Amino acid sequence: MMPRKGVRWLAIAVSIGMAAAVIAGLAVVGSPAHQRALRMDGRRVSDLSRISLQVMGYWSQHKSLPPDLAAIDAEQIHTTDPVSGVAYGYVVTGPDTYRLCADFDAASESEEMGRDGYIPPGGQRWHHPAGKHCFDMDRKSPGAPSF
Repeated sequence: MMPRKGVRWLAIAVSIGMAAAVIAGLAVVGSPAHQRALRMDGRRVSDLSRISLQVMGYWSQHKSLPPDLAAIDAEQIHTTDPVSGVAYGYVVTGPDTYRLCADFDAASESEEMGRDGYIPPGGQRWHHPAGKHCFDMDRKSPGAPSF
């Protein structure tokens, strides 16, 4: 049988070890709030990619870019932010070009794409900072921002 003092030190050492493991885990994967922010931003990128594909479909039928997001088939895609409910930004910038904008909770991370199993076309091109960010798009490159 271990003396009481030894059990006490063992309990302290185990507690410190567990606390260190929890802190290290949070440092590696981030806090739950940060993970939620990345998940919502992934949803925003997915929505913007799908909007881009719908814009291409609109172009195929009308030979012009849609004047606004209401003109595309909104039943198949989300045209509003999943958290705030505010419509994504969409502006026609030229005969074949347009801009899509969203307000992101966190800066994108290199492994952000594909966590939910979905990698939007041109996924790595969707990198963004935290806050409002716009992507310049070209109808000839559906699903991905142009460089």
